[in-house]
Amino acid sequence: MRTSGRSLGLACFGLALGLVFNSFLGPLVLGVIEYRYTETFENQGIGLDAFVLVIAAPLLVAAGVLSLRRHLAAPFLALGPAAMSAYMMPQYVLGAHYTELPGNNEDFFLLHLGLFVLSMMVVVMAWVAVDVTALPRSTRRSLTFTGTLLLAIAAFLVIRYLPPLVEIWDGSPTDEYIADPIAFWLIAFMDLGLVVPAAVACGVSLLLGVEEARKPTYAVISWFALVGPAVAAMGFPMAINDDPNASLAGAAIFAVFGAAFAILAAYMFRPLFRQTPDLLHPEAENSPWKR
Repeated sequence: MRTSGRSLGLACFGLALGLVFNSFLGPLVLGVIEYRYTETFENQGIGLDAFVLVIAAPLLVAAGVLSLRRHLAAPFLALGPAAMSAYMMPQYVLGAHYTELPGNNEDFFLLHLGLFVLSMMVVVMAWVAVDVTALPRSTRRSLTFTGTLLLAIAAFLVIRYLPPLVEIWDGSPTDEYIADPIAFWLIAFMDLGLVVPAAVACGVSLLLGVEEARKPTYAVISWFALVGPAVAAMGFPMAINDDPNASLAGAAIFAVFGAAFAILAAYMFRPLFRQTPDLLHPEAENSPWKR
């Protein structure tokens, strides 16, 4: 029996509520959680909380509603914000300077841990909810284009980290790194250790024409479509608050990057909303909700 629409829907609603609650407790709204962050990381956190309230949480609510209706698009709509939440949540805990800066975010460790666990649960539940055979067929041209794009993005991320890594290894790190090395290594580790390999694996598989690669590709594209705008949103509060490490150009680049993937995600998701009612019925032969 595959994951039920009701279970996935309730999990999406719970995650959306938890993320909104966390954003309201943070410095964006109530300031109850005082993170032991540097100025730069706190400004980025404000932008991230705003993005969660405006984009991520509403997408989870939409995925929850579609899940209750057993819609084919529901699991893939849930994958993006849930994966982004799982990616961001460790930064709330591991990005803090516990012995150097004032704050109280350790008092909310269980909240952040719970949201991380729930995010992973939604990712797994959404992942097992859809059968790849129920997905719309892709042309060889679209597979090649998407695979090439994923490899290009993986290369972009690697190239983005090479200059600061070389500078660090050469003993001449930037002022931004010196201000918060914890944040740099945390994000670099996740990007180069998780995001890049996932993008490369999907990209190579699509170029080789592996049909099964379409399923993880939906997840990777959805993740990129959200993380790009999220990073841009994290950059704008830095500029507004005159952060010394602010870069409007960098925020703009990620905004364009996110917009491009949002368009690609919309293109990929559009056929999912055109499926015939019999495919969405739980007893249909190829239904992802089949018992």
